Formats: sequence, C-alpha cells, structure tokens
Amino acid sequence: MALADQAVVSAASFLTTVVIARWTIPNELGLYSIGISLLVSSLSIQESLISLPYTIQQHRARGTPAEHAGSSLTHSALLSALGIVILLVIALALSATGADPRLRAMTWTLAGVLPFAFLREFGRKFSLAHLHTGQALILDSAVATIQLAGLCWIGWVGRMSGATACAALGFACASTSIVWLCFSRGKFAFRWTQVLTTARQSWGLGRWLFAGQITVSVQGYITYWLLALVVGTTATGVFAACMSVVLFANPVITGMNNIMTPRAVFALKEGGGALLRRQMVREGLLLGVVMTSFCFVVLFIGDDVMRLLYRGKEYEGQGHTVAVLAVALLASAVGTPASIALASLERARAIVWAGSIGAVITGLLVWLLMVEWGLVGAAYGFLAGNVAGSVGRWVAFLTLVPQCNPKPDPMQIGSDSNSAMAVRVIQQFTRSSIDRGWVVEQLDEGGQAIVYAVTSPNQQPVWQAYRSLVIKLYKPSAAPNVEVVRTQLDALSRLHAAVDGLTINGWKISSPAPLYLCESPLALVMTMVPGRKLDLCLDTGENVTSEVLESASRAFVAAMNRYWSIDSNVHGDLSLNNVLCGIVARDLSFVDLGAHEHCLFRDDVPKRWYPASHDLAYMLYGTGITVKATIGHPGALLRRQMFTHGVLRTFIETIKPLEEKQRSLDEIEACARAHLKRLAASWSLRGLWYVLIKYIASRRIDTMVGRLKAEFDDPLCPHKRFG
Repeated sequence: MALADQAVVSAASFLTTVVIARWTIPNELGLYSIGISLLVSSLSIQESLISLPYTIQQHRARGTPAEHAGSSLTHSALLSALGIVILLVIALALSATGADPRLRAMTWTLAGVLPFAFLREFGRKFSLAHLHTGQALILDSAVATIQLAGLCWIGWVGRMSGATACAALGFACASTSIVWLCFSRGKFAFRWTQVLTTARQSWGLGRWLFAGQITVSVQGYITYWLLALVVGTTATGVFAACMSVVLFANPVITGMNNIMTPRAVFALKEGGGALLRRQMVREGLLLGVVMTSFCFVVLFIGDDVMRLLYRGKEYEGQGHTVAVLAVALLASAVGTPASIALASLERARAIVWAGSIGAVITGLLVWLLMVEWGLVGAAYGFLAGNVAGSVGRWVAFLTLVPQCNPKPDPMQIGSDSNSAMAVRVIQQFTRSSIDRGWVVEQLDEGGQAIVYAVTSPNQQPVWQAYRSLVIKLYKPSAAPNVEVVRTQLDALSRLHAAVDGLTINGWKISSPAPLYLCESPLALVMTMVPGRKLDLCLDTGENVTSEVLESASRAFVAAMNRYWSIDSNVHGDLSLNNVLCGIVARDLSFVDLGAHEHCLFRDDVPKRWYPASHDLAYMLYGTGITVKATIGHPGALLRRQMFTHGVLRTFIETIKPLEEKQRSLDEIEACARAHLKRLAASWSLRGLWYVLIKYIASRRIDTMVGRLKAEFDDPLCPHKRFG
C-alpha cells in the first residue's frame, strides 16, 4: 500500500511536468520547477521539524495523544504562516523593484498555495505515522486526480503558465486536505501550554533531523559542484544524466522509507531495542535484495537506456558510470534503516556525524579520483562516501541497542505477549475473569522487568478509586524468585510509609504504594506516581535552573534521610534513572528499589554511615559510568554531575565536624570504586568497552569527590558553583 501511494505521488509529478511542457513554453516550465523546488524544500523542513518528531515521539507524548496531534498540527500551521510571511515580503520586494511579472505572479501564488500544501503533507504523514496507508493513498490519489484534471482544463482554455499550474496544485491540496481535516477533527485537541511543551520536545529532536537532512543533501550534491568546478558543466550534465537513470529506483526506496519509520517506532514500543534491531536488519536486507536486483538490471541495460534517453556522443559509453552509481544508491539505501532506527531512538546526532563523515569522504575522493579517471572516478568517490555513511549509521545503531534479546519467556510461547501477561496480572488482582478492555502501555524496560501502565478506556477506575495502576512484570530470563520480589515489596512499603505525601523545600514527595504480588506471572502491582525520569529531565535541560537543582537535591536528601533512619533501610538501586521528577509541578517520586545485595561489599569497605553512604555511592557510580547518553551532550553531563554533587554536598553538610565529613566522603568514594571493580574487563568488545567506562568513571568520581573535599576544606568556597 505504501509503495502504491508513492507510485501515485511520483506518477502525478511526472505527468504534471509532461502536461505543463505540452501546453506552454520551456520558460514557464522552468519557472514552475523553481517554484516547486521552493515548495518541496519547505515541506522538507516541515518533515524534519514537525512530522518526523511527531511520528517518533507519539508514544512518548507529554499529554494525551489528541493533544500531541493537535500541537503538531498547530506547529505546522505556524511554520506555514512563517513561510507565507517570507514569500509575501519577497513578492512585495519583487514588485517594488519591477522584476519579471511572471516571477512576481509565481511568488504571490506560492504564498497562497503554501498553507494548503503544508496541510496536505501533514495529513499524509499523520496517516503514515499511524500505519493508515490506505488513508494516505486516498488522499494522494484525490490530490493527483484534481490536480491533473485542473491542469488539463487550464491547458485546454489556453491559460497555462507556471503560476496557474502552481495554483492548480494549491486547489487540489486545499480541497482534499480540508475534507481530510473535517473527517479527522476528533483526533486533535488543542491546549496552548501543551503546544509549547510539545514544541520544545520536537525541537530537541527535529533540529538534529534537519541537520542530518542537510548533511545528506550536501553529500548528494557535492559531486555535481566539484565536477562543475574542476571538469566543467558538460561533465556535470552527463553525470546528472547517468544519475537520472539510477533514480528510477527512487520511488521504490521512498515508498519503503515512508512506512519504515512508523514500523520502527512501533517495534521500539512493543519490543524495545532488541525488536527494533531485528526489524531494521530485516528492512535492510529487504532493501538490499531489491536494490541488488536493480543493480543487475542496470549492469546489463544501463548503457542502452542512456542511448535511448539521451542523444549525443557525450552520453555514449557511460554504462560503467551508471553501474557504479547504482551500487552507490544500493549502499545508501541499505544504510537508511539504521538512520531511521537512530531517529526512532532520538539519537539523531549520530545521523549527523555519520552523514558528515560520508560527505567529507565523498568530497575528498571525488576530487582525487575524477582528476585521474573522470566521471567514473567521480562515481567511485560517490560510492565510497555512501558506503562510509551507511557503515557509520549501522555502527552507531548497533552500538546503541542491545546486542541480543532476552531469553525466551516460556510463558509467552504461543499467542501471549508481555502486554497480555500484564492484563492477566490485573485480572488476578481485581479478581475479574474477563478482559475489560484495559489500555496497557509500556512505560519502561530494564534488565529485570518491564513496567506497564494500565488504564481504563472509559476513564473509569481500574480498581477502587485508582484510574491507573502500574505493573512491574519480571522477566524470567533475569531469574527472579518470589522471595526476592517479596523483599522488594516490603522495602517499597516502608519507603511509601516514610516519604509519600511529604512536602520539602516546595517539592511534593511521592512513592508508589505496593498493592499486590502476583506469583504467576511474577509481577508487582502498585499505584501510579507523577513525573518522568530524572535523568531524562536533566538531559533535556527543560526548565532546569540552578535553583531547581539546589532545591531538588535538598528535598531529595531530606526525604531519603527519613527512609534511611528507619531501621537502616537501604534503597539498593538509588540512581537518577529510578527517581521521577516533575519540574513545573515540583514533584519528586522515588521508585524501583533494588536488591539489598547491590550494596554489600567485602569487609574492608567502611559502613559507618551505612545505608546512606552506600546508596549515595551507587548514585555517584551511576553518574560516572553514564557514557553513551552523554557523548556529545556536555550540557546533559554537566547537569547530571551538578545534581549528584548537590545531593552529596547536602548529605555531607548534615555531618559534624569537618573530620567526619572527610571520612564520610572517603566511605562514599570507596563504595563507588567497589562498584567499579565489579565491571569485568576482558579482551572481548564488551570487556574493552568496560575498560574505557571504568577509566572515564574513575576520572569523574575523582573530580566530583575532589571538588567536594575542596569545598569543605575551604568554608569560603562558593558551594553553588560547579565547573
């Protein structure tokens, strides 16, 4: 269906060019081409900044799905309004300077067409994001039919021009997209605060997607620029002709890519990184098979196609060049699934780096090889750059996702999925023999368990007065047992009793209340608490100020001190990943206590300030070993270190005198280093990676502990300053 949709779009574009060329002069066709190129560039910006972020983040939205969709539609409208203003300013400037009337007419027409083209493209991408390819096909077929009918009528009455052809496109987009919006209006809700929140979330990803798009464009066009500069425009024209033959495969690649992004997003949602990895490898193999077949066809008939399409001796004997360019397109296509997967993981910065490396290699090799071997050398340079870019994307993707899947869950053999098991858990808890249509959404996944939120579809309570509950479903591959889970339930009960409902320094403290332990499948049912992961809040930096870091760290320590003081309770897994935070609402929620054994070391590790020192040491250790998430994100690393520094400093300030402060810091440092020693080094790739992590973490721990010791040695040191 997605391929059929792309076939409709490509066929409409081709037939539009033919119809305009038939009923007007080449100048008008050229003017239309310039206008459409500006429109396509604008739609590319919309896709990078709005459509793709919506597709990727639709399951991680900060509001309801309707609010998220409404916010993205609002962003599209605002972007189109900006485009209209720019075009109107250009049109007024052209009118004031007495420019060509046809150019002025085209600019005014584009200003009127732009909002409807944006709405049509948003509707198309919105349908594809939800895998409603049939809707996208109907929308594009309607646009193509109305546009081509309008062009034929304009040509028949003798009014064909670049501006009137563009107006026909605008009318087709307006009539179909407005109808689509009327039928889909129930899927959109509008709330201004959510529009701003979604804009910040989309911008964080979209800016890197846009930068990645620029690097891909540079890599694609740098060969043309260098050929024109070094060899001449004739060689550039022949190269473009060779590329046009290869680009016959482009509709197939584009059609597959249109559906690949939502598939990747759903794979990540349903099965995490392991399923995403399998899905993208399959997509890459499928693209490879399709493009390899195309390369064989080009190898045998490429030269004949060139002679058929282009006249002149300059185009003869270019079969070798066409074949190399086909292989280059194969290399680029195979790298697309990795690029889409990185975008789905919101690691678009890696796409930019891989694209930049590919562009640099393309430029260097094209320059060197075309001097010696002409067009064929340029083609080989282009091929090498595409291979480098694709390899870089795959290396980045495979590094950032799990290398293997968890062992199969015997209870899931057959039709049962993890979400179905979560429904079984809630049925046992509520003592309901039927599935009441509960909505199960995955919130998180760790090494031991998968966490789900369960809500009722009709906004009714799931159990008693609770409209939503949380299920922590343990993985059999992690070999948990009921007694260990029961111990965690008891610890969570104590934490809830100690801190839930407190208000400290303006922060409301929460902790989930455990409600039920299910033995088969092994799971915990608990109440929902507000906020999102503290590490994600610190990574994005949204609304994170020095005052927020200071007050939150003090509230953090005050709350945990209450828990630690009750029979020496230990958290066992205290990290930025296991604390939820709502900065605007001033919420702090402590979740997911770990096993007591995580904080047990040999006898030479001090325990005078246990359990606080051991929990804080684990937090310091966690900040030190977080390498992947902070590569290329110095701001995220700084905020993580500032918060950890604030927590440690606040705790140490509760200890008197100075000598005891130093001893407590030594104890925390010793415990953190004991955790580091548990990272087993070896000559495997994982072992070598651990060696690098241990080195980086050791340096970070030295820095943070050294800074704290210096602050307490010098009472005049401004403790709020970090860096």
